[in-house]
Amino acid sequence: VTAVFCAAASAQEPAPAIPSFAELEAAGATIGDIRIVVGDIFDTSDPRENNALYRAANKLHRDTRPSVIERRLLFKRGARVSVGLIEETERTLRNARYLYDVRIRPTAYRDGVVDIEVATRDTWTLYPVISVSRSGGENKSEFAITEGNLLGTGGQLSLGYAKDVDRSGSSIDYSNDNAFGDWIAFGFSWANNSDGSKRAISTVRPFYALDTRWSAGFKAVDDDRIDPVYNAGELVGEYRVRQRQAEAFGGWSQGLVAGWVHRHTVGITLQDDSYALEPGRIPPANLPPDEMRVGPFFRPD
Repeated sequence: VTAVFCAAASAQEPAPAIPSFAELEAAGATIGDIRIVVGDIFDTSDPRENNALYRAANKLHRDTRPSVIERRLLFKRGARVSVGLIEETERTLRNARYLYDVRIRPTAYRDGVVDIEVATRDTWTLYPVISVSRSGGENKSEFAITEGNLLGTGGQLSLGYAKDVDRSGSSIDYSNDNAFGDWIAFGFSWANNSDGSKRAISTVRPFYALDTRWSAGFKAVDDDRIDPVYNAGELVGEYRVRQRQAEAFGGWSQGLVAGWVHRHTVGITLQDDSYALEPGRIPPANLPPDEMRVGPFFRPD
């Protein structure tokens, strides 16, 4: 009986309040466990969102993987608490196309160590596009479907088909801001058109936070197509165009200093344009000359 009474009395004692992040930073607290809680699109505990349609949407949607959220955190286990990094992390996560809401809060504090919960809520990321128009006597149509959080990985995949007066073709585009570990983005696109093809690829490690010290990246595009020449709305010539572009760059920064950030980026860019007559097509009166341009660049920020 005594044990039961003591347990009951203890249960009635108010739990000690958990300090705010500002108080934890002032106390020099370090981060212990980080718990990622990924919520559904619709909160079925809310009577307004507890219906068959919303429950079905939750089941059809693949929630963001906790590892994807963790890779986007600007704070780590064992680091000192920083209100600035926590607030910046919230802003960065809210900018992700697949998240609707983000809440970061301390959940336990003991012996100078604080446990943190990162609670997110997904948003619907599957969107179809259907567009049909007519202008100047010509039809234009586009059909596409985009998934902005492919299998919960944070990657965006788009499949499309487009047709206009000049060409028709199908395309595939993929991008992921954290494809190769923390903050290394990757993207590629490919289009197979009636008059050629277009391919693009990029890998970039950006200045993803105010205190990021370096960035680097590479981008390349190869576009092969037929360009028409019109005169008073009439087709008077066509020629083959091959455009190749590439860019490599690197950047550096001292990070956040006295509330300011200064960044510098240097790189080199290349553009190679070549033109040729296309067999079976009306040749133009004048064919543009081939041209290659290579040069460095500097971008202060």
